[in-house]
Amino acid sequence: MGSNQNKPRVDGAFIELNGEQYYQIRNMDQMPAFFISLVSSSDHWFYISSSGSLSAGRIRPELALFPYKSDDYIHESAENTGSKTLVRISNQDGMTYWEPFNTQHDHRYNVTRNLYKNATGNKLIFEETNHDLGLVFHYEWSTSDRFGFVRTSTIRLIPSNSVTKPLHIELIDGLQNLLPSGTPAQLNNLSALCDAYKWNEQVGPNGLTSFSMYAQLSDRAEPAESLRCTSAYYLGETPAAVLVSSEQIRPFRQGGAIHNEALKRGVRCAYLLYYSFELTADKAYSWTIVTDIDQTQAQVAATAHQLANPSETLALLTASVAKDG
Repeated sequence: MGSNQNKPRVDGAFIELNGEQYYQIRNMDQMPAFFISLVSSSDHWFYISSSGSLSAGRIRPELALFPYKSDDYIHESAENTGSKTLVRISNQDGMTYWEPFNTQHDHRYNVTRNLYKNATGNKLIFEETNHDLGLVFHYEWSTSDRFGFVRTSTIRLIPSNSVTKPLHIELIDGLQNLLPSGTPAQLNNLSALCDAYKWNEQVGPNGLTSFSMYAQLSDRAEPAESLRCTSAYYLGETPAAVLVSSEQIRPFRQGGAIHNEALKRGVRCAYLLYYSFELTADKAYSWTIVTDIDQTQAQVAATAHQLANPSETLALLTASVAKDG
C-alpha cells in the first residue's frame, strides 16, 4: 500500500498581500477540485474551479464570457477552458518545459500550488512555485464595471533562488474557449456548430481583438447579422505575438516558433500572448488581459482610442478595480 507521509499538508490562514487581507489555502491541489465564486459590485457573475477552469459573464447566461456549464463539466475542462500558461526556459543546461497548474505534469517537478481570495471576495489569485526551476508564476482574477474581466499574470524568480545569470523565458499565457457575443446559451453543447460561425480578429492597438459570430445561428433563409462582440486586449509588458486561437499550443510544446495571428475563422476563440525575454532576480515580468462581452462597434472603437495611451488606460483600470472592491 502507498504511504501519505510525504504528501504536502493542506492548511489555511489569513495573510497580508499587496496591502490587502487574503485567505490563503496552501497546497490546494492536494484537495479534490472545489468551486469558488467571486462577488462584484456591478453585474458580473463568476464561478471558478480550483482547477482553473471557469464560467463567467454579466447579468445572465446568454451574456457568458466562458461556457455556462455545470460544476462537474467546469472541473474537468481546465485543459481547454479558462487560463492557460506554457513556459520554455533556456539556460546553460539546455531547454526546460513547464506548464503551471497542469496536473498531468505533476510528476515532473517539485511544485507548491496556493490559492488566495481577498477578504471582500472580489479577487482570486492562483500561484504555483516551481522549486526545481526556482520560478514563481501567479495570476489574479478581478472585475471592473467599466472595463469588464481583468486577469493579471506575473512570473519571477524565487527570492532565495541560487540562479545568478538571467534565464531566457519564452511563454504563452492567456485564455481559452472565450465565447463571442451572440452565442445562444442553449446551443453551448453544440460547440462544433457554434465554432463554425466564430470570427476572431485583431482590430486595434495592444492586441485589441474582436470575437464575434459571422452571423446569428438560424435555420431560416433570411439575413441574421451579429453586431456585437466579445473584446480582449493586453496592458503592461508588450508581447512578441498575439494569438487569437489555441492552434499554436502544440507547436510551442514541440519547440516550434510562434507567429502572430491577425484573423482566425471557424475555430474556438482564444486570447493568448507570446513573450520572449530575459528574467532576472531584480525584476518580475507582469502583464494584464482585459476582456468584456456584448460590445458594440462604437464601444470597440472607443476602446481602441483609449488604448492610444496604454499607461493611462492601465491607471484607469487599476483605479476602477479598486473602486469596485
